[in-house]
Amino acid sequence: MAESNNGEITDVSCYSDFPVRHLRQRARNILSRYLNVNLRGRNWMDVASEMEYDDITILNWEREQDPMGYFLRDWGTKESSTVGKLINVLEDLGRHDAISEIKKPVGEDYKLWRRKERKRSPLQMNNVTPSQRDYSVQRITEELRGMTTEDLASGPIEIFDAYVCFCKADNDIVNTMIRILEKPPYNLKLCVEFRDLVPGCQNVTAEAELIINRCKRMVVILSPDFIESKECGFQAKIALSYCPDARAKYVIPVMYKQCTLPPVLRNIVLCDFTKKDEQEWFWERLYCALNLR
Repeated sequence: MAESNNGEITDVSCYSDFPVRHLRQRARNILSRYLNVNLRGRNWMDVASEMEYDDITILNWEREQDPMGYFLRDWGTKESSTVGKLINVLEDLGRHDAISEIKKPVGEDYKLWRRKERKRSPLQMNNVTPSQRDYSVQRITEELRGMTTEDLASGPIEIFDAYVCFCKADNDIVNTMIRILEKPPYNLKLCVEFRDLVPGCQNVTAEAELIINRCKRMVVILSPDFIESKECGFQAKIALSYCPDARAKYVIPVMYKQCTLPPVLRNIVLCDFTKKDEQEWFWERLYCALNLR
């Protein structure tokens, strides 16, 4: 791999094993700035089409504020999505301007990913009480811009269909959700704090890393206890702040016990577990919401 005197990787076409999901925010922002506009007759739509997305999906994404960012997030969940493949497509489309701009940040991301890949430690979260946590979404977002998933975990990186945001008092429905949705015919993979986060010495940013980079959706279990929980509010704010214009697709509220909806969720269609006469269709509806492309 060729490097310049200042350590910048100049041959960006060789990232055949570098997963797109490990690109940090700086490179993503550059790609969005260059590909969201129809410059030189080629933009994010052409990239998505080359990655075999259908026309309907592309037209739906066109309504998003940051369609290239939305594409990168979705495509990044696929095992075959690598930076090398993305750059090859950009080269074929003649978007050498975008390639030139991402050289340095992609090179930095790649070297950090390689370094962290050698480590072997479980995903961990800070062993502190909720009252000790800094619930500043801005602070967490800034930390994530300087980190990749390998800062928090190593080995194969697992992608989850949904992060389940819930209050511990509502464990019953979460256990039921695991029992039903993780088995046939649904076969989903849920990320649940009491099972998938290991207490230890790592920073609380691990929660935000899971929500933003390793989970396709978030299921919010609504109840009076949830409304009172600062920790649950922190997790939900992370998800909603990450994609405010696509929250109806990314955040799926489940009404487990009757409560007053938070304002940010009032315009999103609920999956209502409290209506006994509709529970026959509850799990199928929830699965369909989680299984959207």
